[in-house]
Amino acid sequence: MRIGVGRQLQEESETIQMAPLIDIVFLTLIFFMVTSVYATLESEVDIVLPTADTAKENERTQGEIFINLREDGAIIVNERQMEVPELQEVLLRVAKYFPGGAVIIRGDTNAQLGRAMQILDCCRKADIQNIAFATTKDEDGAPPAS
Repeated sequence: MRIGVGRQLQEESETIQMAPLIDIVFLTLIFFMVTSVYATLESEVDIVLPTADTAKENERTQGEIFINLREDGAIIVNERQMEVPELQEVLLRVAKYFPGGAVIIRGDTNAQLGRAMQILDCCRKADIQNIAFATTKDEDGAPPAS
């Protein structure tokens, strides 16, 4: 009698449960789809980020908004080009719905400093305190060109 019970337990343990496997595959698929959308939105804007020796990658937070500043001075948020008054409205809404949210300015290396100051001024008017500039890590360790 014991032999039969052991064989039955052995046969049951060798079967693969499909429902949990499908759940895991589905959740993994959703994770990669969501992360690829963010990567695409950020990389579609033609910007060459400045380098810094101390650059590090930060975790994304809720209410975080990326403001892209191209070399020609164009301001782009969520693949949409906008002027300063429109950016001000967007930042006011972000500050209202996500208090304490972060603004990351992705400015081109050759972008105009005046436009960056206009973006900072919009953040201040919207009472957004958490502001950062995106950079990339200097891989070769060479000093920046003057």
